Amino acid sequence: MVWGKGYSREEVRELLTAIERQAIDAARLAERAQRDIGDDRFASFLDFRRKVEEIRALFALTEERLQGVDHGKLSDLRTEFDRMDMLLTGMLARVTRSYFATMRDDQVLPIGARELFEPELRAIEQTRQRLSHPRYEGRIAPEVLEDLTVTADLIRKTIVRAPSLPDFSDSPSAPRPVKRLRTLGRPIRN
Repeated sequence: MVWGKGYSREEVRELLTAIERQAIDAARLAERAQRDIGDDRFASFLDFRRKVEEIRALFALTEERLQGVDHGKLSDLRTEFDRMDMLLTGMLARVTRSYFATMRDDQVLPIGARELFEPELRAIEQTRQRLSHPRYEGRIAPEVLEDLTVTADLIRKTIVRAPSLPDFSDSPSAPRPVKRLRTLGRPIRN
């Protein structure tokens, strides 16, 4: 049976199953990233972040499919979607906090770490903003909000000391000094 904009109940169920599979993969990648941070390796963090972005895309697609459909016919799927949303948000907040808490203050960060972690901070802030919506009032565990707050602070602290990528763009270079040394054009005398 097809509802709304041509989306079937089975299609929404398949998306929820895909989100669940991706969440299991994300948890595995998060564990690997946590192990690798001790060896100053950051590539596995990128794998984890890509998986989180895939999950966010699936969430957006699923939510869009659930919108505009008779809520009575999909109420059980909407409930399952909301349950998974809360579960995954909590897991991602906890894992991200744990990752950044594991990072040592004296840890050498790779060039470009600033560009790696700034989007992470934006994602945390967007999640905090989304959870402040009345729809989530009373449904979010206080420890999830605490994890997000602490994680944002940890990321800011890391960003301050993180080196950024060099700028190889064609943008104009910094202005050169206007004053020259007076002796530059004079011959040197013994």
